[in-house]
Amino acid sequence: MKSPHNWKQKWIKWLRRWRNFRKKANLSFHYLQDDIYEIDKVAHPYLRALSVLLSLLVIASILIPIGFELTPELVYLNRQIEGWILFGFVASFFIRLILTSDRKTYLRKRWFEAVVSLFSVFLLVDIGVSTIGIIDYLFKGAAHPEELFLKFLKGYLLFVVAVKFLQYLPELLGQQKNTGRFLIYSFLSLIAGGTFLLMLPGATQDGLGLEFIDALFTSTSAVCVTGLIVVDTATHFTLFGELVILTLIQLGGIGIVTFATFLFLFISGGLGVGQMNTLKGMVGESNASLVTATLKRVVGFTFLVEAIGAVGYYLSWEVSFPSHGQRILFSIFHAISAFCNAGFSLFTNSLADPANATNLGINITTMILIVLGGLGFTVIWEMIRTRTDRSRWRRRLSIHTRTVLVTTAVLIAVGTLFILVMEWNQTLAGYSWGNKIMASLFQSITTRTAGFNTIDTGAIGISATLVMLILMFIGGSPASTAGGIKTTTFAVVMRSIVMTVRGYNKMELFKRTVPNHVIFRAMTVILLAASCIGVSTILLSLVEDHGFVDLFFEEVSAFATVGLSRGITGDLTSWGKFIIVVSMFLGRVGILTFMAAFATKVDTNKYKYPEEDIMVS
Repeated sequence: MKSPHNWKQKWIKWLRRWRNFRKKANLSFHYLQDDIYEIDKVAHPYLRALSVLLSLLVIASILIPIGFELTPELVYLNRQIEGWILFGFVASFFIRLILTSDRKTYLRKRWFEAVVSLFSVFLLVDIGVSTIGIIDYLFKGAAHPEELFLKFLKGYLLFVVAVKFLQYLPELLGQQKNTGRFLIYSFLSLIAGGTFLLMLPGATQDGLGLEFIDALFTSTSAVCVTGLIVVDTATHFTLFGELVILTLIQLGGIGIVTFATFLFLFISGGLGVGQMNTLKGMVGESNASLVTATLKRVVGFTFLVEAIGAVGYYLSWEVSFPSHGQRILFSIFHAISAFCNAGFSLFTNSLADPANATNLGINITTMILIVLGGLGFTVIWEMIRTRTDRSRWRRRLSIHTRTVLVTTAVLIAVGTLFILVMEWNQTLAGYSWGNKIMASLFQSITTRTAGFNTIDTGAIGISATLVMLILMFIGGSPASTAGGIKTTTFAVVMRSIVMTVRGYNKMELFKRTVPNHVIFRAMTVILLAASCIGVSTILLSLVEDHGFVDLFFEEVSAFATVGLSRGITGDLTSWGKFIIVVSMFLGRVGILTFMAAFATKVDTNKYKYPEEDIMVS
């Protein structure tokens, strides 16, 4: 049967146009690389330092009006900074022009920057001698032409800085010998930046900004896609603060290095072998040669699903919003938060408000986003490839994918059943039988690291709470936005126990033999996670005056990056908040990854000691 409208030919034609556009874009960014102009290498460090200083001035000039209430002193300071930005930009351009050996090529490649520098000179003259008014003469009829030009210049400089950083990224990746440390440092850098931004007065409604420990807690919770909050996200933050949190969730969910590398691939040719070896663990790809393709799929799939989820939220909401803009913001925010398994919400009671708790569209959209985000990109892509690839040898799913799917389905079903039975006449008493099933299903899904709730978590009984603790501890799947010890770890350990009890000396799963090192790793992950949770809970009990169940629930929720709480997060002391911050960070990067990143490696392949049994009963 012939396909309608020749969609294949149109798709191929569109791809060809996209590749041509990318090639042109790649070439257009080469003018930002100074080394092609043979500038004296002695001057390079000083020019780079000037560029860094200029970038910091631009960032400061942008943050001052956004993050602070503009007093006359700050307005004057900002004007001084803008003057230095103009001077630094002009000086940087003309110094490079003087030092380069081929000025014609330099001007031909950087004609746009030359034009901007010329206008910057005019503006500097206007500032120094206010009676001339060159800019006003050139832009007759324009409202505040100087401000418009300065905004344009700041935006251009920020764009240049971003491109230069992306161009430096391959060199940075190639220098990394320890992928684990690089991953940890990238998360710490993102948390530090978020903490600084949330401390700005413009980030909060009261104009005071968050205290350091609260800003650190909120930033860590967003980057580690946890969702625990010490202040109400819905009422405490301004639009700027909400956008900061949203950005931290998105970058923390897919990884700042992953996202930056994706942008680099757009403006350049590709990655080298060393860079791909560094990235393969971050994108869940064992084959280094497939890292580039996998990275594009991860980012592309993330944005596609989040966009569809935002549309689902927008169409499903029955809440009365003041404007369409706010409705769009809420839709995008919750779509990103749900897919990244973050659990942050712009509603005070998460999704437990009556308008959301029983809304079928909101529940289905949220649950689908949570499950897709928690399955893992490798599993989702293998399922898509298996459905679309006609090759016979690819029809069978890998043991990893089958383990993830089976374990996820079993945990969701069992969790739903237990919560439904245990809370039937408790927190679910006021619901119809259909809403009871939906609420139980939602809680079973969200407990495994998502953090949203449609019923009051603090009112849930002890028996159902214990079930939720188990589900939180297990968490989602590898190479996903979820936390916990992961579904595959749980499945391997449970299967290993069954095989050991039955007298097997090897482990089999789906008619495949699982290597011993996988079992050792799974056991290590569980023991390290349990140890971390145990130690942190003991420390919390020493500094906090809350019940053991509440503290234990809070700690498991933090380490498994779930975000559910029994209502004590905002009442924690500074030491308690710091303990939770450490737990969230270790849970997100992986405690085994963290310890392996700083452990001394020992080569045991050169020798083998004699074997001897140990009695274990």
